[in-house]
Amino acid sequence: MSTIVCVDLGGTKAQVARVDEQGVYEARRYSVPASATKTQVNEFITGIIAEQLSDVCCGIAIGVPGMVDLSNGTVLETVNIPAWQDVPLAAQLNAHFSLPVVVNNDVNCFTMGEYCYGRHYQPGAPFYQPVSNLMGVCLGTGLGAGLIFDGRLYSGRHCAAGEFGSFPYRDGILEQYTSGQFFLERGTNGAEQAVLAQQGDRYAQSLFDEFGSHLGYALAQTLLAFDPDKIVLGGSVSKSYDLFQRSMWKSLAGQTHPALFKQLEIQVGKLEHAALRGAYKLFQKQFSEGI
Repeated sequence: MSTIVCVDLGGTKAQVARVDEQGVYEARRYSVPASATKTQVNEFITGIIAEQLSDVCCGIAIGVPGMVDLSNGTVLETVNIPAWQDVPLAAQLNAHFSLPVVVNNDVNCFTMGEYCYGRHYQPGAPFYQPVSNLMGVCLGTGLGAGLIFDGRLYSGRHCAAGEFGSFPYRDGILEQYTSGQFFLERGTNGAEQAVLAQQGDRYAQSLFDEFGSHLGYALAQTLLAFDPDKIVLGGSVSKSYDLFQRSMWKSLAGQTHPALFKQLEIQVGKLEHAALRGAYKLFQKQFSEGI
């Protein structure tokens, strides 16, 4: 059976695997050379794809942490990989591997994977009615969202839809307060503080309380803009959801109209390799449906 080589490129880590409708095979994880030159980042991506290619691979799909011109697969900007800007990625990979290529935003891939394979149902609906409007929010190196409206991914022309992490907030932007950057700017990291918080460390617990309050504010803005049926959280920081959910919900309740708040459902995504599976689905849709 034919497979697609799928890449989930983040600000610090990348995952690559062969994917088909049945599942994900031989997924491998790599550290991203985020401070490298444009040429070095291109060589890194080409190399990790080459390791997965086989005779039955018929295409490449990659999600990148930034804006993409969907008309030609050019990466316009990646905030967390500073030198990797204005990269005609689809054309480069097509020329190198002689395979069709789809390039999209990494959070769009995550959201598409959750929507297509994560079994998300309408809150409060009788029976098991799939959601029509789903927002995927990734809390990782940065903050971003993917948007499903009426069962279809909405990206905007440049994959900028959902990039609310760049909204102005306090003395900076939202993602400085609602992603891994929140902990780094305090001289620590989320994984380390999560362990301490679970052990009862009061300072660590206070950090997650503050993080949740900021995230609640951020999500309140998205509810007013997008009004989704359900929000699915992904990214490394979402693994500590139990530590910040109380303050997040409290913050949301104080800033959201009761009608929006009452039926809102937020959960951490449980689908393994959601972004890789979403990248596969986007490839499949583009080349089998012409969209």
